[in-house]
Amino acid sequence: MEEYKYTSKVYDILLYPFVRTIRNKIVDVIKRRKYNLILDVCCGTGDQIKLLKRNGIDSEGIDISKDMLQVAKTGKIKAKCRFENATHNSYADNQFDLVMTSFALHEKDHATAKQILKEMVRVSSKDLLIVDYELGKKTSFISKWLIYSIERIAGKEHYRNFKSYINLGGLDGLLKDIKFDTIEKHYFGNGGVVLVLLRKTD
Repeated sequence: MEEYKYTSKVYDILLYPFVRTIRNKIVDVIKRRKYNLILDVCCGTGDQIKLLKRNGIDSEGIDISKDMLQVAKTGKIKAKCRFENATHNSYADNQFDLVMTSFALHEKDHATAKQILKEMVRVSSKDLLIVDYELGKKTSFISKWLIYSIERIAGKEHYRNFKSYINLGGLDGLLKDIKFDTIEKHYFGNGGVVLVLLRKTD
């Protein structure tokens, strides 16, 4: 994950204006649902984990970028994050009440994103929370333009994976084989971003 070597230290500063509302909504969902054991997959700098901790909620995370994890260890509140590959993590089956990920699936190739989801399902005993792009009828032209512009800036491989994610149906395309019921859905950024809370079915 060398792509974050130079951006990890300013990552949260750059993204904060765009993700603040989403981060706070995640806190709201977790408070209302009263989850006890929470895992943040592809946690990055641990910003969401730190925000949860400020609200009295313990959680932990995993990421494969050592530069991002280094940032997670800094600041007054330090995030409990460890180096692990999200496609094959070391946690036990059904270990967490809630397993979540934010803006991680669209930047991976389709097979990798599917494997990450498979692992999230495996270690969840109850619910999944996923935040990512959803470009459709609800999405404004400005939002689509901004999202495509951001993804282009992120680099060739990142942009290629993003376009594949969109062309293959976005989050719905990744979730079509996942046995979960949708229990909450929230839109942000003029319909360009979706937060979906899924409950495991038998």
